[in-house]
Amino acid sequence: MKEVTIISEYFFPSQSATSQLITDLAKGLSHLGYTVNIFTGTQTQQTTSKTLNQIIVQRSFSPIKSNTSILSKISSSFFFLTSAFTYITLHQPAKLPLLIASNPPYAGILGIYFKLLKSGKYHFLLQDIFPESAVMSGIMQPNSILFKLFNKLIYLTCKNSENTIVLSSSMQAYLEQKYPDIKTKIKIIENWAIEDIPVVSKQENDFAKQHKLDEIFTVLYSGNLGRLHDIETITEAAKILKDEPIKFVFIGDGAKTKIVKQAIENYQLKNILLLPYQSRELLPLSLTACDLSLVSLVRGVESIIAPSKLYGMLAAGRGIIAVSTPNSYIDKLLTTSGCGINTPPNNPENLAKLISELANDKVKVKIMGEKACQLYKNRYTFQRALEEYQQILFEDDIDKKMIISNVD
Repeated sequence: MKEVTIISEYFFPSQSATSQLITDLAKGLSHLGYTVNIFTGTQTQQTTSKTLNQIIVQRSFSPIKSNTSILSKISSSFFFLTSAFTYITLHQPAKLPLLIASNPPYAGILGIYFKLLKSGKYHFLLQDIFPESAVMSGIMQPNSILFKLFNKLIYLTCKNSENTIVLSSSMQAYLEQKYPDIKTKIKIIENWAIEDIPVVSKQENDFAKQHKLDEIFTVLYSGNLGRLHDIETITEAAKILKDEPIKFVFIGDGAKTKIVKQAIENYQLKNILLLPYQSRELLPLSLTACDLSLVSLVRGVESIIAPSKLYGMLAAGRGIIAVSTPNSYIDKLLTTSGCGINTPPNNPENLAKLISELANDKVKVKIMGEKACQLYKNRYTFQRALEEYQQILFEDDIDKKMIISNVD
């Protein structure tokens, strides 16, 4: 029986996007008959390892309760990495493939250690281009000693990996230009929607009815309200449209949640509804409790990160308005497929105008939603991603089976 180890700071029951995607991947591989070992920093009430459907979970110890503060994240990652080094030393066999998610972003050092210590092979899942993402977030200075140190670490991580997996073609192009000597090691596996989402009308949606969204035109932002997301433009657009029959719904949390809260309080905005992360089971309802979905990136990060929320929005069968730099990969994806429209960052007037126009064009909104759903089915299903991960993680085994099959 084939086996793999996945190291990720976030795993079930964490509600973060990384956690839910890695949890999906682990379950998917286990259903294919693989034994999956998980080492994670996500805590539960249980203190012992847990085996479920060929998934064996080990959790590191940490006295730090993680939140959105930088200090908390750094402290949590320190305890996680320390425990992970011990896990690799004592429990990770040399011949077992290792997949390391870039949470924390410098977790790739674990792969280098594994290769030096046991001549093991590892794959690196680079979920954003670091340390550039830290610079864009305002938590690191470009060309500082810290920047150069992490830049070298990421290079060595990618160079020594069997494969470095990125989430979009623009991330791949950026990394290939940055590290041309490791171009052949950079592979793309795009994310997926973490739940099957039956496409239903908003009027039939119990979540929409519960929050009184079934009779008003609704635009939804669902997911991380992080430092690299242009929450300011969306909030300003809501101010502009405060007297229109249009509702803005934010579901999630993050460093910029306070911007939405302050806007609601300071301007007494009745057209914004702010909700916490919903349980995974409610996602099919929460993602379809709208007429349009929103995805936003601050200017300049289109090649640095790939918002995972995009795939759930496509699967939900709702048209998408993207706030991103013109000609970004998201702009091209949406406009080429006809399932969405792009508007530039820092231009709330244009966003407000676009939303207002679409609120009065139900036919166009319906067509965009239908095309979004079709695009997801054609390109972004979980089964597609699972097969791509299987091909990378168990390439030698799959190639051997093909050789045997051809000989027979």
